[in-house]
Amino acid sequence: MAVSLPPELASKVAALAAKSGRTADVVLREAVAAYGAEPAATLDWSQCPVVERVPGRVSGAWVFRDTRLPVAVVFSNLEAGATVEEIAEWFDVAPPLIRAVIDFATRSLDVAPQ
Repeated sequence: MAVSLPPELASKVAALAAKSGRTADVVLREAVAAYGAEPAATLDWSQCPVVERVPGRVSGAWVFRDTRLPVAVVFSNLEAGATVEEIAEWFDVAPPLIRAVIDFATRSLDVAPQ
């Protein structure tokens, strides 16, 4: 997975990878897989302050607060090789919000390898 992350987020992912004995690529793949896993709520998105789920809005998907942009769009575009800045420009969402979602997903996976 070729993903271009901002330096501060890349260092967080690298630190998590080193701490857990995984590569940064594996940590990001796990974050993407955890988002798309069934049930989709393997991550407790209700604890992420920049997203919300509103019944009737985008079929109840987790979206960026006060938008109709599903969080899944970030992960699918990252997986396709887009940068945070590109996603921000394409979908009119501030880069810090995108980084917050990535950081939340990464921290949510911060568990010791089994």
